[in-house]
Amino acid sequence: MRSIDSEIASGSFKRIYLLFGKEHYLLVYARTKLLKALGVTDETDMNFSRLDEKSFSVTSLIADSDTLPFFAERRVILVSNSGFFKGNKKDKDTLVKYIPDIPDTTVIVFIEDEVDKRDRLYKAVSKTGTAEEYSLPKENELKAWIVMRLKGYEMQMKSDAWNEFYLRTGSSMDLMNEEFEKLSAYCFEKKIIEKSDVETICVNASETKVFALTDAIASRNATRVFEAYQDMLRQNEPAPAIFALIERQLMQLYQLKQMDRDHASADTRKRVTGVRNDWALGKLSGFAKKFSSAELAHLLECAEEYEEAYKRSRLKDTVAVEMLIMEALKKPHLE
Repeated sequence: MRSIDSEIASGSFKRIYLLFGKEHYLLVYARTKLLKALGVTDETDMNFSRLDEKSFSVTSLIADSDTLPFFAERRVILVSNSGFFKGNKKDKDTLVKYIPDIPDTTVIVFIEDEVDKRDRLYKAVSKTGTAEEYSLPKENELKAWIVMRLKGYEMQMKSDAWNEFYLRTGSSMDLMNEEFEKLSAYCFEKKIIEKSDVETICVNASETKVFALTDAIASRNATRVFEAYQDMLRQNEPAPAIFALIERQLMQLYQLKQMDRDHASADTRKRVTGVRNDWALGKLSGFAKKFSSAELAHLLECAEEYEEAYKRSRLKDTVAVEMLIMEALKKPHLE
């Protein structure tokens, strides 16, 4: 159980909180839950203040914090994306020194996207209050979350449908939540979600598109390759983004080739490549077998060369993508 959950359960609150991380869905959920537990039901309440990057200053925060609540147990101050938890900021030392002196009648809640855990302000909050990080859960946790929601609708999802759903939406719980709502409504009558439903309803994310592109390249199917590439362009994917996705997937294939040689564990493969889905990792491992290590190393060298060329305006970015694709389509030289 997180510290924030036990404090909410016990009703024993710290004077300062820092909720941070890249997983927006969990951050919003935690913020809402904490504010509700602190008695904030109406953001127009005179005992509640909200500050953001534009309105935040240490002077105004301290002045607000030192003000006694009006006919209430506490004053709550919400600070969103102050930017004070990384780099040098004016009056940061003043804020660090103030933290131990926050009145018992005040609770300050910081919500931050980015935090440097080495920062003196982070350390001061951690010592006096509660700091909680919210990152994207592992695949098994996300799957359990979706299964729980499916049970509420008396629905099920086939395993291949989950693999496709996770591949398309697993980069963000916000995205997963939005797509699940559409998918469950679409399949509500039949009570079961199949892969074809996911393909029909769920967003065709960049990750899915480049996966299809890599599949076609590994098969040396030029027609499918350029169909996948044109599909990405039609979806307004910028050429530099497409280039970066292809380059990253080539690197993953190269890493998998090296780990095959070293007989690395599945956990090591996931950690090194950043691919957490077993099915997706298995597919990429299959793609990797269709290339030699030397071939992948050559493609990565080409990618570096073409990237530098378009960044220095010696080559159009679209031409760079097409040159990399054409190089990858050449006759394979397997080990």
